[in-house]
Amino acid sequence: MKSLSCDVLVVGAGPAGSSAALSSAKENLDVIIVDKKELPSKIACAETISEGFFQYLPFKIPSKLLGNRLKGIKFYYKEFYIKRDKGIWWKSFTINRREFDPFVLKLAIDEGATFLASTEFVNLRCSSNYIVDKVLLRDNEGNKIFVYPKILIAADGVQSSVLDAIGISKTKAYSIGYIKSHEVHDLDLPNTDDKYGHVYFGEFADGAYGYIFPKSRNVANIGVASLTDKELDKRYKKFLRIISRKIGRGTNKIDRSGVAPITGFSDDIAYGNTLLVGDAANQNFKPFVEGILPGVICGSIAGQVAVQCLNDVKNIRRFYKKSIREKIGKFFRESDALNDILIHVYDKKYKSRFLIELAAFSYTLGYRELRKLLKLDENNIEKFLKEKLT
Repeated sequence: MKSLSCDVLVVGAGPAGSSAALSSAKENLDVIIVDKKELPSKIACAETISEGFFQYLPFKIPSKLLGNRLKGIKFYYKEFYIKRDKGIWWKSFTINRREFDPFVLKLAIDEGATFLASTEFVNLRCSSNYIVDKVLLRDNEGNKIFVYPKILIAADGVQSSVLDAIGISKTKAYSIGYIKSHEVHDLDLPNTDDKYGHVYFGEFADGAYGYIFPKSRNVANIGVASLTDKELDKRYKKFLRIISRKIGRGTNKIDRSGVAPITGFSDDIAYGNTLLVGDAANQNFKPFVEGILPGVICGSIAGQVAVQCLNDVKNIRRFYKKSIREKIGKFFRESDALNDILIHVYDKKYKSRFLIELAAFSYTLGYRELRKLLKLDENNIEKFLKEKLT
């Protein structure tokens, strides 16, 4: 049994957790970051990052980590087709998470953070006002490690063990979305199609979408996201049949199936001396559920707030929320509003819901226009959308 004390303990060494560790370590705090894995393994992710977020990052991403540059996104539903490639927010890069995640972690380690690999969070002790003063970890040999942190940062993913241990995790309607996805090799994408993301709507992805995000003409992340896990394998196969003419025959190389936060498992992003970041805090932008760079940005903010509130944790929640609001809060407000609309449309099973999804994802209509639209009866909604999208 080993005992450690630190200023900041970060649970989870993904991009959000490593970014939090980096910003705290930069200010000479004693930081420990732990992860149950040694290196990133299976990650449910389309591995695409929007250029629009680059301006908010706490560090520059080396060009060698940026893969295929996508000019925009093409959207499809039956005979309807929309292409979006004007403006920086439609442009993106593919990345390799097996390279990107260790890069961010190394930045934190180089600044002095201590990384405990293959070390799993087990439990914690906290007071009635959620002040955590003791954390139990276990390494891969079964040895117990007790850590006494001043501040705890939970970056341990969608179904956070830290949230469960504190006792604040709760299942809400559509807490998570389900993803069936693979990195597919040996493709033969048509000329220029490898320079766009492709998003499809229909019964095969009810409540979400199917996607192709090419890493080259021969490799792409292909998947189906849905608000239900019912017959997900069957619907994934149906999607592959729909896009077979575009992709040709391919070989599934890496399974990227998993879950992603939609409404999340918590009503807040800070409790006592614990800050939630990344997927644990539902810090992604809908409707695409883009979370890599938002997690990095919010993780960096969490690390800075930990520095600011190290000896005054009673203000940590207020400072954290205020700092996020000032930096990228407007994006979260729009994201949450759009997410509420799309969940409502799915829940009520609008007959024109796939047209509504097409209009929403392509930003043909903003969330305010969509709210007004949904006040119409079903027939007029469908008529309006067909005219608008044609």
